[in-house]
Amino acid sequence: MVLAAGLGTRMRPLTERIPKPLVPIAGQPMIGHALEHLREVGIADVVVNVSHLKDPLIQYLKNYPGLRCIISEEDEPLETGGGLRHALHHLGDQPVYVINSDILWIDRGEPALNRLARYWDGERMDWLFLVQPRSRAPGYDRGEDHLFVTPENTIGWEPEEAPYIIASVYVMHPRVLTGVAPGKFSAKVLWRKAMEERRLWCLPHLGLWCQAGSIPDLARAEELLASFGKKA
Repeated sequence: MVLAAGLGTRMRPLTERIPKPLVPIAGQPMIGHALEHLREVGIADVVVNVSHLKDPLIQYLKNYPGLRCIISEEDEPLETGGGLRHALHHLGDQPVYVINSDILWIDRGEPALNRLARYWDGERMDWLFLVQPRSRAPGYDRGEDHLFVTPENTIGWEPEEAPYIIASVYVMHPRVLTGVAPGKFSAKVLWRKAMEERRLWCLPHLGLWCQAGSIPDLARAEELLASFGKKA
């Protein structure tokens, strides 16, 4: 599932006329970068939640090559947890990837999505997050994400890289939404419960990462991709 229903308030006035996931970065809408990663690891079906200025986004998704995009419409943005709960009937009963549409990352070596799948253990995990060192997370604003990443729940914790932040790319089992009431709420409510039950785990990303949540972030994201292009 790709989360794409936000208002994009930090990117106004641009997002007053275009939905944030369609804002271009390096020649394609930002959501296209997430969809490319999914397609490259063999994903065929992608659920995308939409709300703000949804019509052009739905049209883009309908025409996206190589993927069947299933639309989860929200009358108003339901935040991360509410969006996942609203789409529960689309998600099935197996683990799913979840990606924020304003995240860009570059893999070095094994694709991050494949690494997440390889480390996933459904017997002890309900969530497995890709995490990024805070010092190498351009575009990340202040928040409490680092509280969810500890030496005890992180595979391959490196003290010199800490603190880590949630990279908004993860595997989730839909069972965490069973019995949860619909409505608007942050997924962090579910993360805290999983932390208490020791069912939330983290895996450091081995490549580059950035968040494109504001207009200044767009230039940083372009620089990141251009820099990688020069190395490739």
